[in-house]
Amino acid sequence: MKRLILSVAVLSLVATACKKNGIDKGFSPRSTFAGPYVDTVVLPLTITADRFLANDTLYVLDGKTYVTNNATLILEEGTRVEAVKKSTNDSASALIVTRGSQLFAAGTPSDPIVFTSNQATPATGDWGGIVLLGNAPLNRADASIEGINLPSVPAGVDINYGGGGAGLGDVNHSAGQLEYVIIEYAGAAVATDNELNGLTLGGVGAGTILNHIEVAYGNDDAFEFFGGTVNASYLFALAPDDDAFDFDFGYTGHIQYAVSVLDASQNYSANPNGIESDNNGTGATDNPRTKAIISNLTVVGVSTATQATSLGLLNGAHFRRHSSYEVRNSIFIGFPTGVQLASAGSQADSSNFSYNLVQAFSAIVNPTSISLVNNNAKYLGGDANDVVDLASPWTYDFRPKAGSPALTLAPNYTGLPSDFETPAFRGAFGQYDANDITVNNWLAGWAKLSY
Repeated sequence: MKRLILSVAVLSLVATACKKNGIDKGFSPRSTFAGPYVDTVVLPLTITADRFLANDTLYVLDGKTYVTNNATLILEEGTRVEAVKKSTNDSASALIVTRGSQLFAAGTPSDPIVFTSNQATPATGDWGGIVLLGNAPLNRADASIEGINLPSVPAGVDINYGGGGAGLGDVNHSAGQLEYVIIEYAGAAVATDNELNGLTLGGVGAGTILNHIEVAYGNDDAFEFFGGTVNASYLFALAPDDDAFDFDFGYTGHIQYAVSVLDASQNYSANPNGIESDNNGTGATDNPRTKAIISNLTVVGVSTATQATSLGLLNGAHFRRHSSYEVRNSIFIGFPTGVQLASAGSQADSSNFSYNLVQAFSAIVNPTSISLVNNNAKYLGGDANDVVDLASPWTYDFRPKAGSPALTLAPNYTGLPSDFETPAFRGAFGQYDANDITVNNWLAGWAKLSY
C-alpha cells in the first residue's frame, strides 16, 4: 500500500504531537484511553496554520471550517469529529480543504478516523461532509465547488478548484491523505442540483492518497469526483441517497476495489445510480474527456424487482453526456437497468465495458441495440443475487461463494494501469470463507456495518 511521504515540516509537527500523546511508546492512545474525552474543541471558521488534532479530544464542526493559506491539518488515528446540524442547509457544517492546503487523516484498521453528525438521532444530510479542492486539470475553466452558499464564504477564502483553465494544472497535485476514514450522515443540499456529498473532490490530483474510506447514509452522492486525476482504492458506499460514484468535468483517475450497496428500508433520490458519469453538464466534447478507469468494483442495489420499482431505482451504471469509461472485472446487480449508455459518445465506447457480471431486472443495457458482448456475463430477471451468488450482500458480506461466476469466469487486466493489482476474481472481494469473516474481506475490522 502506498503512503505519502510528508514534508520535513509536517513530519516535525506529527512527531511533536505524537510524543505528547505517547505514540512513540508503542501503543495507541485511543485503545488505551478510557474516556471521557479530555476536552471538546469547536473548530474555527478558518484554519490558516498547520494544526494537529489528537484523538483524546472530541472535535466539533459548528458550521463550515475552511483549511486555507496552504495550511496542513493532521488528524491522529482514532480521532472523532462531530458536525452540528444547522437550521438551514445553506449553513450546513462541513470541512473544506482549499487549494494549496492539505488534510492528513490516516487512521488504522483498529483506529479509524470518524466524521459524523452530533445529533442524538443522526440522519442523512445532517451536515455537509468533507471537501478537498486542488489544481489538477479539468475540462472547463476553474469553478467554485458546488454545495456552498457563496455569500457565506469568509473574505479571502478561495473555494475554486482546477488548474487555471481547461486541461491545465498539476496532475500530481496532493490534497493529502485519507485512509481508514468513516464519513456518516453527510450530504446537505443548498438547493436542487447544488449539493455537498460525503466526500467531494474538486480538481484533486494523483499525489493524493485515498483508500479504505466508508461513506454511509448520506444525502446526494457518496463519492463525487469533479475533474482531477486522483486515484482511489477500497471505497465503500453504504446506502447513498443518490449515486455511489459520480464523475464529472474530465475526471481521469483510477479506482480499484470499491463496493456500494443500498438499504431497501430507505428512500432514495429521483435519479439513483451505482455509477453516474458525465463529460460535463452539456455533453460537450471538451478535453480531457471524463474517463474513470475502474476494476474490481461491486455495485449492489436491492434484492427484488418489486423493491427496485418501489424505491425508483434506475441503473447500476449510467454513462451520459459524452462520458467515456473503462470498466472491467466488476459486478452490477439489483437495479432495473444494468448499464445505461445515454449519449452517442458513451455508446461508441461500449467495448470499454468488459469482463463484467451484470444482473438487471428489466434490461441489461439501454439502448438494447448495444449487446455488451465483450466477455460480459449477463443475467436478466430473477432475484438479484440468484446467479452471481455473493455470500450475503445485504448484510455486507460481498465475497463470492465457491462456484460463483465471479470466481469461475476469468478477469482480464491487459492494458489497465500498472498500479492495478491482478486478482483472480471479478468484483471487489475474493472467495467467501464460512469460517472466517476476515479472509478476503477488506471491510473487516475497520468499516462500520451496523446502523
